[in-house]
Amino acid sequence: MLLYKQYSLNDNKEIRSALQFIYGIGWYKSIIICSKIGLSYPFLLKYLNNYNKSLLIFILEHYTWLEIRIKRIIYYNIKKYYDILSYKGIRHKDALPVRGQRTRSNAKTKKRHKILLNE
Repeated sequence: MLLYKQYSLNDNKEIRSALQFIYGIGWYKSIIICSKIGLSYPFLLKYLNNYNKSLLIFILEHYTWLEIRIKRIIYYNIKKYYDILSYKGIRHKDALPVRGQRTRSNAKTKKRHKILLNE
């Protein structure tokens, strides 16, 4: 079991699909990371040696934006709209759809998951 920060990656999974459980790594980025390490397609995580594990952790920490960085960037982008009092910022503040979706019949999901900025 490979531990990376708060994630424990499953050993019995193929390495590309195991990496996708980390917030910020999708299908394409997992393929690029595996190619940088030099691993082929059907490679399970439990067969990694210590050198490859340390190389994988080094690449994740230094060459990819993960979790906190991505969430911080999203937060500051929304806060920028809110600070300049744009229409998008007001829609974010009121927890309504931002990109022109209709609210009469389709905004139930957005209204249910209210994410408000800390002021």
